Amino acid sequence: MFTDLIAKIHNCSQVEDILSASVESVQQALSCDRVVVYSLQPDSFCKVIAEAVTIGFPRTIETTIDDPCFKARHLDSYRQGRISAIDNIYEAKITPCHVETLEKIAVKANLVVPLRLPNDELYGLLILHQCSAVRTWKPEEIALVAQMAGQIGWAIDNAQRWSQCQKIQSTLDRQQFYHDLLAVATQKIHHGNTQSEVLQIAAAQAQAILRTDRAIVYAVAHPNLGTVIAESAHSSLSSLQGRIILDPCLAPESIEKFQSGEFQAIDDINRSGLDPDAVENLAKIAVKASIAVPILNNQRQLLGLLVVHQCFSDRHWQDLEIEWLRQLGVQIGLAVAKAYFQEQGIAMKSSLKRAGIVKTTITTANTQIQAVKESLIGSVENIDEAKHLMRLLSREVVVLTEKLSSEEVKLIRIIAKKLQHNTETAVAGTHSLQSKVTDLETAIDSANQVYKSRQHD
Repeated sequence: MFTDLIAKIHNCSQVEDILSASVESVQQALSCDRVVVYSLQPDSFCKVIAEAVTIGFPRTIETTIDDPCFKARHLDSYRQGRISAIDNIYEAKITPCHVETLEKIAVKANLVVPLRLPNDELYGLLILHQCSAVRTWKPEEIALVAQMAGQIGWAIDNAQRWSQCQKIQSTLDRQQFYHDLLAVATQKIHHGNTQSEVLQIAAAQAQAILRTDRAIVYAVAHPNLGTVIAESAHSSLSSLQGRIILDPCLAPESIEKFQSGEFQAIDDINRSGLDPDAVENLAKIAVKASIAVPILNNQRQLLGLLVVHQCFSDRHWQDLEIEWLRQLGVQIGLAVAKAYFQEQGIAMKSSLKRAGIVKTTITTANTQIQAVKESLIGSVENIDEAKHLMRLLSREVVVLTEKLSSEEVKLIRIIAKKLQHNTETAVAGTHSLQSKVTDLETAIDSANQVYKSRQHD
């Protein structure tokens, strides 16, 4: 039977299974009416956590045995390894309150053995009850139960260690899972070419990965107010895009915390301690639970808030979910900065392209002006020659007037006057054109200086 017990309990990986197999094995080995395990753990002190009982006697599983006499007198001695064997509760030297406690569950004789772990920590008590009659516990029976208790203690310790390892492994697996999700989301948001595109991708990733009803990005406009500049939401919810929302997470004291990198997680707005007006405002946009994390730039300046909403029920946010969202907020800040510089680079390229066109235009204008100036030089020379010919013509007209008739002289004078007028008009036009060319040259020089200064910047 002892070997069978060892085989059974060492095949169990859960403490509950070990205790269940143990009480059944001990009951069979000692042929008693009931075997129980009292837990002495902080979360289940003096609670019956395992039981094997003969049909017809009271079941005690999950009940708490509140016996102040027992706690006060014997608990420390059990930690030291004390074994208590009572053949007849009415003849034993126990307190009346202890007898009364045992009578309630039909006990006439009992055997109490401590369940100690390998480090001597007292896990609980292995207790055998004889309910049908009194019983004299034999030394070999007591020794067998003590040996069984030792093996049970070792099995419990192994199971607890295994459970701790499993929990640690589970935590590590979940951490890796969320780390991988963060890597995927980070890659996607860094593919955004503009700031608005980055924020929209981030909202979509937050909603999809955390499986929330809505994810938004607030731009903090004024104290207590935020403008929704990106959103991803369940199709049944009204869009908040572009709306200005009065949200408690935008209160000045909350903003100060966000600037320090803190977050705000609310499992249930009705039990969060929020001001009633704040609860009402959240209810208007169907919020029942939320997480808000900051979006900070490289200088730790607050760019906005990434907020996820649970709208159809409250929700207990897990630490890994909160941390994942907080890390996503950090990545959004980096991606937004990257997108900003990309936008600035595109704008600069466009400006340089326009500047190149201006430079080409200026060069063409300079070439054309040079051609006009050369033409003007020739025109001025022709006009000077025409003026000289006009002077000669005037002298010839005077000579001719002495030899020709009055009608012929009159005609010559009209022609000469017309030629002089045309010459004077040409001279005036040439001077005007020269002035305009000079003004144009000045304007082009100014434009050229502006272009060079911008190119230097």
